[in-house]
Amino acid sequence: MIKLEKSVWLYIGLVFLLTYTLQIIAIANGGEDFALSPLFIGLTMFLPGIGAIMYLIKTKQGLKYINWRIGRPKFILLSVLLPIVITLMGIVVFDKLGLGFNNVFSLQNGTIKNIEIPLFLGTDEQSIPFFLLNFLVTGIGFSVITSLLTIGEEIGWRGFLQKKLLEKNSIFKSLTFLGLLWGFWHFPLIVNGFNFPEYPILGAFLIFPLMTVFISYFFGWLTINSKSVWPAVFAHGGINSIMIFLFEMDFGDQKLEGNFSLLGLWVIIGMTSFYLISKKRTI
Repeated sequence: MIKLEKSVWLYIGLVFLLTYTLQIIAIANGGEDFALSPLFIGLTMFLPGIGAIMYLIKTKQGLKYINWRIGRPKFILLSVLLPIVITLMGIVVFDKLGLGFNNVFSLQNGTIKNIEIPLFLGTDEQSIPFFLLNFLVTGIGFSVITSLLTIGEEIGWRGFLQKKLLEKNSIFKSLTFLGLLWGFWHFPLIVNGFNFPEYPILGAFLIFPLMTVFISYFFGWLTINSKSVWPAVFAHGGINSIMIFLFEMDFGDQKLEGNFSLLGLWVIIGMTSFYLISKKRTI
């Protein structure tokens, strides 16, 4: 049983109502073919944060409730670097294990060729050290740029709601509930094939919610240890940008297996994160 103030439950209900309304309008008008779809979807990303700010002002708790300070800088660094490292290692490992085809770049005679992604320092043939630097710079840039959108979600989810949950619930209940809530907050888009066009029902009811639960553990580790909302903002930016190259590997006829492999990757990351949190706090 999740314990929350009635006013916080109202916050959750209103955020879901407004989000579902905008998503359904976009879907009903053609989904991704709807000219205003990016605007509608982009607006939904700010609703959790806007709602949280309005709640804190109305209840006179003040915006200082959100941990705006940088906190422990190393977690800012980890929030930017880990998605980059996970992406690059995931692409290589998945390709070597035959789980997916590396359609991002190729390694030939000690050099990186056939780069199919936009890299800040160019996509011409390059040495391995230069490619790693190029990938790192691009990943950092993508994370920072995309964080301009993810800040709206993270102010609401990790900055506000996670703190409210932890005040009355265990870490396990808080982060698991938040992860499920976050996953089903995307439900209208997912069930209409936004992330899993081949199997939207399975994606909406199982794969995506489970994935967001384990990502919630990862974000929880970052925010709880840093006492700051910013690591979750940047990590979310990295997942929505640089990690797309991992999510969109060519899985061929093994699309389902590939997505379960991605889920498995997040299980490992999430459980490791939860273990690191639980070492210091009561589960």
